[in-house]
Amino acid sequence: MMCEDCGIRPAKFHLMTIINGDRVERNLCPTCMAKHQKQIPGIDFSNLAGILNSILENRGSRESERDDAEYEALVCEQCGMTYAEFHKCGMLGCANCYQAFKTPLNALLQRVHGNTQHAGRVPGGVHSGTSIRMNIDRLKQMLQKAIKDEEYEQAAKLRDTIRALSIQLDRKESDIKVRPHERLENNGEGADDNV
Repeated sequence: MMCEDCGIRPAKFHLMTIINGDRVERNLCPTCMAKHQKQIPGIDFSNLAGILNSILENRGSRESERDDAEYEALVCEQCGMTYAEFHKCGMLGCANCYQAFKTPLNALLQRVHGNTQHAGRVPGGVHSGTSIRMNIDRLKQMLQKAIKDEEYEQAAKLRDTIRALSIQLDRKESDIKVRPHERLENNGEGADDNV
Protein backbone atom coordinates (compact mmCIF):
# COMPACT_ATOMS: atom_id res chain seq x y z
CA MET A 1 0.00 0.00 0.00
CA MET A 2 1.34 3.42 -0.95
CA CYS A 3 1.40 6.50 1.24
CA GLU A 4 -1.83 8.47 0.90
CA ASP A 5 -0.03 11.82 1.24
CA CYS A 6 2.89 11.58 -1.17
CA GLY A 7 1.90 8.50 -3.20
CA ILE A 8 5.60 7.70 -3.70
CA ARG A 9 6.78 5.64 -0.73
CA PRO A 10 5.17 2.55 0.84
CA ALA A 11 2.94 3.23 3.84
CA LYS A 12 4.31 1.97 7.16
CA PHE A 13 1.96 3.80 9.56
CA HIS A 14 -1.80 3.84 9.99
CA LEU A 15 -2.83 7.17 11.51
CA MET A 16 -6.35 7.55 12.87
CA THR A 17 -7.45 10.96 14.12
CA ILE A 18 -10.76 11.80 15.74
CA ILE A 19 -11.60 15.48 15.75
CA ASN A 20 -15.02 16.60 17.00
CA GLY A 21 -16.36 13.07 16.52
CA ASP A 22 -15.15 12.80 12.90
CA ARG A 23 -12.81 9.88 12.36
CA VAL A 24 -10.15 10.19 9.65
CA GLU A 25 -7.84 7.28 8.81
CA ARG A 26 -4.70 7.60 6.68
CA ASN A 27 -1.88 5.29 5.65
CA LEU A 28 1.43 7.15 5.69
CA CYS A 29 5.11 6.61 4.94
CA PRO A 30 7.67 7.49 7.66
CA THR A 31 8.48 10.85 6.04
CA CYS A 32 4.87 11.99 5.86
CA MET A 33 4.22 10.58 9.33
CA ALA A 34 7.01 12.82 10.65
CA LYS A 35 5.27 15.83 9.07
CA HIS A 36 1.97 14.90 10.74
CA GLN A 37 3.73 14.31 14.04
CA LYS A 38 4.86 17.93 14.08
CA GLN A 39 1.27 19.06 13.50
CA ILE A 40 -0.16 17.03 16.42
CA PRO A 41 0.74 18.71 19.72
CA GLY A 42 1.29 16.81 22.95
CA ILE A 43 1.92 13.31 21.54
CA ASP A 44 5.40 11.83 21.43
CA PHE A 45 5.28 9.08 18.78
CA SER A 46 8.99 8.29 19.17
CA ASN A 47 8.40 6.90 22.65
CA LEU A 48 5.17 5.08 21.77
CA ALA A 49 6.99 1.97 20.53
CA GLY A 50 9.01 1.81 23.75
CA ILE A 51 5.89 2.09 25.89
CA LEU A 52 4.10 -0.68 23.97
CA ASN A 53 7.19 -2.89 24.09
CA SER A 54 7.55 -2.52 27.87
CA ILE A 55 3.85 -3.34 28.39
CA LEU A 56 4.17 -6.49 26.29
CA GLU A 57 7.43 -7.53 27.98
CA ASN A 58 5.94 -7.11 31.47
CA ARG A 59 2.88 -9.12 30.50
CA GLY A 60 5.03 -11.83 28.92
CA SER A 61 7.42 -12.03 31.88
CA ARG A 62 4.53 -12.31 34.38
CA GLU A 63 2.98 -15.11 32.32
CA SER A 64 6.31 -16.96 31.96
CA GLU A 65 6.97 -16.68 35.73
CA ARG A 66 3.53 -18.12 36.46
CA ASP A 67 4.07 -20.93 33.92
CA ASP A 68 7.54 -21.73 35.31
CA ALA A 69 6.08 -22.01 38.81
CA GLU A 70 3.49 -24.50 37.53
CA TYR A 71 6.15 -26.61 35.77
CA GLU A 72 8.66 -26.69 38.66
CA ALA A 73 7.00 -29.85 40.06
CA LEU A 74 7.26 -31.86 36.81
CA VAL A 75 9.46 -34.94 37.18
CA CYS A 76 10.98 -37.26 34.58
CA GLU A 77 9.91 -40.82 35.43
CA GLN A 78 13.06 -42.36 33.97
CA CYS A 79 15.88 -40.34 35.54
CA GLY A 80 14.03 -38.49 38.33
CA MET A 81 15.11 -35.00 37.22
CA THR A 82 12.69 -32.21 38.03
CA TYR A 83 11.98 -29.24 35.80
CA ALA A 84 13.33 -27.01 38.57
CA GLU A 85 16.70 -28.83 38.35
CA PHE A 86 16.70 -28.42 34.57
CA HIS A 87 15.89 -24.74 35.03
CA LYS A 88 18.95 -24.34 37.30
CA CYS A 89 21.55 -26.30 35.30
CA GLY A 90 20.16 -25.96 31.76
CA MET A 91 20.81 -29.62 30.88
CA LEU A 92 18.33 -32.48 30.69
CA GLY A 93 18.98 -35.76 32.48
CA CYS A 94 17.98 -38.25 29.76
CA ALA A 95 16.17 -38.62 26.44
CA ASN A 96 12.85 -39.16 28.23
CA CYS A 97 13.10 -35.65 29.77
CA TYR A 98 12.15 -34.19 26.39
CA GLN A 99 8.79 -35.94 26.63
CA ALA A 100 8.31 -35.31 30.36
CA PHE A 101 8.98 -31.57 30.00
CA LYS A 102 7.46 -31.22 26.52
CA THR A 103 5.07 -28.35 27.28
CA PRO A 104 7.53 -26.08 29.14
CA LEU A 105 10.33 -26.89 26.67
CA ASN A 106 8.12 -25.93 23.73
CA ALA A 107 7.26 -22.65 25.43
CA LEU A 108 10.95 -22.04 26.18
CA LEU A 109 12.03 -22.78 22.60
CA GLN A 110 9.28 -20.54 21.24
CA ARG A 111 10.42 -17.73 23.51
CA VAL A 112 14.13 -18.11 22.78
CA HIS A 113 14.20 -19.11 19.09
CA GLY A 114 10.82 -17.93 17.87
CA ASN A 115 9.98 -21.42 16.63
CA THR A 116 9.73 -24.95 17.97
CA GLN A 117 10.65 -26.65 14.71
CA HIS A 118 14.28 -27.12 13.67
CA ALA A 119 15.02 -25.22 10.46
CA GLY A 120 18.20 -27.09 9.51
CA ARG A 121 21.91 -26.54 9.72
CA VAL A 122 21.87 -23.82 7.08
CA PRO A 123 19.28 -21.08 7.72
CA GLY A 124 16.89 -20.23 4.88
CA GLY A 125 18.31 -16.78 4.15
CA VAL A 126 21.88 -18.03 3.72
CA HIS A 127 23.34 -18.70 0.26
CA SER A 128 21.63 -21.90 -0.92
CA GLY A 129 24.82 -23.06 -2.67
CA THR A 130 26.09 -24.21 0.72
CA SER A 131 23.32 -26.76 1.09
CA ILE A 132 23.85 -27.96 -2.49
CA ARG A 133 27.58 -28.47 -1.81
CA MET A 134 26.77 -30.39 1.38
CA ASN A 135 24.36 -32.59 -0.59
CA ILE A 136 26.96 -33.23 -3.31
CA ASP A 137 29.54 -34.24 -0.67
CA ARG A 138 27.07 -36.63 0.93
CA LEU A 139 26.19 -38.17 -2.46
CA LYS A 140 29.89 -38.59 -3.34
CA GLN A 141 30.37 -40.60 -0.15
CA MET A 142 27.36 -42.73 -1.05
CA LEU A 143 28.79 -43.16 -4.57
CA GLN A 144 32.12 -44.43 -3.21
CA LYS A 145 30.28 -46.93 -1.00
CA ALA A 146 28.11 -48.11 -3.91
CA ILE A 147 31.22 -48.66 -6.08
CA LYS A 148 32.97 -50.49 -3.24
CA ASP A 149 29.89 -52.73 -2.78
CA GLU A 150 29.72 -53.24 -6.58
CA GLU A 151 26.21 -51.76 -6.80
CA TYR A 152 26.78 -50.23 -10.21
CA GLU A 153 23.17 -49.31 -11.03
CA GLN A 154 22.91 -47.37 -7.78
CA ALA A 155 26.32 -45.80 -8.48
CA ALA A 156 25.14 -44.64 -11.92
CA LYS A 157 22.03 -43.00 -10.42
CA LEU A 158 24.15 -41.27 -7.79
CA ARG A 159 26.63 -40.09 -10.46
CA ASP A 160 23.79 -38.57 -12.51
CA THR A 161 22.35 -36.86 -9.44
CA ILE A 162 25.78 -35.42 -8.58
CA ARG A 163 26.16 -34.09 -12.12
CA ALA A 164 22.73 -32.46 -12.04
CA LEU A 165 23.44 -30.82 -8.68
CA SER A 166 26.86 -29.63 -9.89
CA ILE A 167 25.24 -27.97 -12.92
CA GLN A 168 22.64 -26.36 -10.64
CA LEU A 169 25.41 -25.11 -8.33
CA ASP A 170 27.40 -23.68 -11.27
CA ARG A 171 24.30 -21.81 -12.47
CA LYS A 172 23.67 -20.34 -9.02
CA GLU A 173 27.28 -19.23 -8.67
CA SER A 174 27.37 -17.68 -12.15
CA ASP A 175 24.12 -15.79 -11.38
CA ILE A 176 25.71 -14.41 -8.24
CA LYS A 177 28.98 -13.42 -9.94
CA VAL A 178 27.28 -11.68 -12.91
CA ARG A 179 24.46 -9.47 -11.71
CA PRO A 180 21.78 -8.29 -14.18
CA HIS A 181 23.09 -4.69 -14.28
CA GLU A 182 26.59 -6.02 -15.01
CA ARG A 183 25.20 -8.00 -17.95
CA LEU A 184 23.68 -4.82 -19.37
CA GLU A 185 27.00 -3.00 -19.02
CA ASN A 186 28.81 -5.86 -20.76
CA ASN A 187 26.26 -5.87 -23.59
CA GLY A 188 26.70 -2.14 -23.97
CA GLU A 189 30.49 -2.45 -24.18
CA GLY A 190 30.24 -5.15 -26.85
CA ALA A 191 27.92 -2.96 -28.93
CA ASP A 192 30.40 -0.06 -28.81
CA ASP A 193 33.23 -2.34 -30.00
CA ASN A 194 31.26 -3.40 -33.06
CA VAL A 195 30.56 0.20 -34.17
